[in-house]
Amino acid sequence: MRCLSILIIVLFISISSPTQAFDCARASSETEKLICSDAKLKQADDDLGQAWRMARDLLGEAEFKMLRQNQRAWLKTRDGRCGYGSDAERIDCLLQQTTQRTLIIAATPKTGPGSGAAMVPFASVQAGSKTAYEVEIAGVRFADPVGTGQMSFNSQVDDLVKQAPFTEKIDFETAGQLSYNQSITLEYAAPHLVSALVQTWRYDGGAHGNSAFSAINVSPQAGELTYDKLFLPEVKTELADACENGLYGRDTDEALDKAQLKQMFFPEYGKAILTAVGNLSSWTFNTDGARVHFSPYELAPYAAGSFECRLPLGLLRELARADQHLPK
Repeated sequence: MRCLSILIIVLFISISSPTQAFDCARASSETEKLICSDAKLKQADDDLGQAWRMARDLLGEAEFKMLRQNQRAWLKTRDGRCGYGSDAERIDCLLQQTTQRTLIIAATPKTGPGSGAAMVPFASVQAGSKTAYEVEIAGVRFADPVGTGQMSFNSQVDDLVKQAPFTEKIDFETAGQLSYNQSITLEYAAPHLVSALVQTWRYDGGAHGNSAFSAINVSPQAGELTYDKLFLPEVKTELADACENGLYGRDTDEALDKAQLKQMFFPEYGKAILTAVGNLSSWTFNTDGARVHFSPYELAPYAAGSFECRLPLGLLRELARADQHLPK
């Protein structure tokens, strides 16, 4: 009888899961038809479905239920973001969204060989109201953390969840739903270094929402990585200069020259770059080096968007105290 009950639960979860590979002969929605029209996008969608089935087997019932709720919200967000433009533009958007989501559901890094320890997806959600925030958080964490680095990573993830506005309320009716969305994805993972990007979007009832970027960087030996553990204070100016020379528009992936910086950036943007370079919570690492992330308003007005600079691995190795914590 117990085995039959377990089988019924598994079948129910399988049927009600929001991410399943589908038969293109039965595609009905516009999104499904677009997915089936492009082989690369269909493969990405199949990969997400496979990651979903693996997550279902790894997580407990309560954890998977929360992740399923978050997945349904993500599907709506994905369709909204990718609902405009030509078919080619929508396919590109769907591919980007699906690939990024798979990193979370599969708990795999964008670059690097992997941490060598089991990592799993997680979600934390809350339905909103006219005065309370709708919260959607999804990310990755170590399944069974061992050692300083892994425990530090999970502790920082826990802190992010605690900082979400689950209990915050406002006393006026907003133009739209109060919202807090956050994703934590692995940019690089290896046994000696794990680097995650935290992307947050929040709407507090004003004219528009706002996005923010931060990072989690840990190593088994040093725990949480800080600037001082990697670099001497005197190389900060050199890193800041390299950052200024390697600035990109995050949304456009366009390299910016000096004339563009002077035209669109705040007069004191150089100080903001120096501050960000000296704080590793603005950095993520990858196999090419590092990226320093700037949220809207940090360097330029909101309308200019967000930015990042790219620091090559060769430069980082040249300036680092020791390169044991850098990507290999």
